[in-house]
Amino acid sequence: MASIYRKTINSMLVVMALLGAPLAWAEGGNFNAGFNQGIQSASSLQGKVLNTLKQYQPQNVIKNYSANPKETAYQNNPTAIDADAESAIKNDPAAKQIVDSIDERQKKFNYSKDPNSEAIQNIKKKADGVYDVITGQFDDCTKQTNCQTSYQTQLCEESPASIYRYCKKTLIIDMVPHQVVTHYPLTLHVTQPRYYVGVKINTVNGQLLFIQPRDGAGASLSGRLPANLDCNGLSGSVTNNVNGLDGQEWPSCSNGMALGIHITKRGNIGRVDIQIDITSTKITYEPKDQWSNQCVGLESSSSCKFKEERCIAPQSTHVIQGIPVLRDCWEKEATYQCGGTTNVAACQPLRDQGCEQIGSICQNQEEGGCTVYQQTFRCPIKQCTDVGMICNGQTYCLDGNCVKQQKQADPDFQRAISALSATNEAAKNFTQFNSIFTGSKKTCDKLMAGFLDCCEDKGWGKDHIAQCSQEEKDLKSDKEKLLTVYVGEYCKKDPLGICIEHRRAYCVFPSKLARIIQQQGRQDQLHISFGDPEDANCRGITREEFSQLKFDKMDFSDFYADISKKTRIEDQGHLDQRMKEKMQAWEKEKKPNG
Repeated sequence: MASIYRKTINSMLVVMALLGAPLAWAEGGNFNAGFNQGIQSASSLQGKVLNTLKQYQPQNVIKNYSANPKETAYQNNPTAIDADAESAIKNDPAAKQIVDSIDERQKKFNYSKDPNSEAIQNIKKKADGVYDVITGQFDDCTKQTNCQTSYQTQLCEESPASIYRYCKKTLIIDMVPHQVVTHYPLTLHVTQPRYYVGVKINTVNGQLLFIQPRDGAGASLSGRLPANLDCNGLSGSVTNNVNGLDGQEWPSCSNGMALGIHITKRGNIGRVDIQIDITSTKITYEPKDQWSNQCVGLESSSSCKFKEERCIAPQSTHVIQGIPVLRDCWEKEATYQCGGTTNVAACQPLRDQGCEQIGSICQNQEEGGCTVYQQTFRCPIKQCTDVGMICNGQTYCLDGNCVKQQKQADPDFQRAISALSATNEAAKNFTQFNSIFTGSKKTCDKLMAGFLDCCEDKGWGKDHIAQCSQEEKDLKSDKEKLLTVYVGEYCKKDPLGICIEHRRAYCVFPSKLARIIQQQGRQDQLHISFGDPEDANCRGITREEFSQLKFDKMDFSDFYADISKKTRIEDQGHLDQRMKEKMQAWEKEKKPNG
């Protein structure tokens, strides 16, 4: 019955259109505009019409109403309607008048009566569209929906599949002292007939420097001291028994390496041989190398594998206890690749759903690094509502209030252009350096009582700023520009170990892009920390690390905002006006394709 009813309605609308529409179309050219206006009016009154039809009681209004008219026979024999229509056209006065009118208009305006003609088909499509919308049967229509996206936070725990960890080895030089004692035996021969004698003689060349008394006395030296002997630290002793020996002077730097003796004896001295032992005592220092190894934990971890070691403090000379020491390398950095456990991909389902990772917290820290992370994701929830129908190219609002689409930034485009910028930066810098996006450490003073807090981000006055250091002023500016990553707070101590300052440490990077990649790539994805606050590690990202980054998981909204400021986006009103003018030009020139 619905099919017959629909055909009947269509036929009536076709006839009505043939009677009146061609005249308006041919004469004024406003057929489409008028018809569309009628379609919209019918659509907005849809609910009212349907309610009225439901409450309608035809037996109270229509004379001789019958719930089962003869036309119900068409339900079992739909083709009979065509034969009855042909009969009515020939025999019914009203039908004959309609046909005559159609023929007259056709002759006057020269349009085709062929049911397959473009004009007739267009009218039928419009009629079908009205019928579809009013009855809710959208056979040739598609729904128009308005979709909005909200976000939900989801948590999960997982282990890193493979992370790179770094440690240092520092060379420490211990100067080990060695005492070297050398004995040099000498014999001084003295001849003196009187009761005393004084002699001074050079121990290096044997030259007699002084002798008293001069008449009849003589002296000579057997043995010599080396000419290059260090004159510091010399001592001496007489090793045989000499009667009357009452004075001696040992070789030294101050007396020109001279040996002096004095003998006093009753009676004639005669010949005396004095045996002397000169002792040279010298302290030498031997450098002993010892490496302070911070890699012990990674070396002993069964889940970590050594990858490489590189020198980060190359060849130089250090003065240690006054002695210059040359070494090829003073500090090394070792790289280890550490694997995860069984729940490596526990968060993968959220990633597959298109969720974006926005946080990461270590849940289990071990010697080889963090083994379990709590990951935070931001998951989109898309909700769509039907707001209209598109039937035969015409849009009908279901509730009379279709939502106007607004331009929004494309997040995929943001990620793509941000990743492209990062790759371009890497390509330029990796040709000159082994790492990119290198930062620098900056600190600020945060007093315990909160007075004159140079780490405060807000509320600085002129007097406050003036009392903070230039580094702290620069750091405040860097934080406002979103260039910083907070590392932590530490206590600066005096030589007695007393805390004198509470300082906060930050890594400051040269651009927002560098900060985003360091924070969301190095820290959140590769899980490489920025070190202890007191010794913050703001190093750049290496080639190997850069190749592991997943840019589609990063939030580049801060960076993209800067790009948007530099890009001129045309106002929607101007864009609509330009489109309207273009379409009017196409219509005028009869060139729908431009």
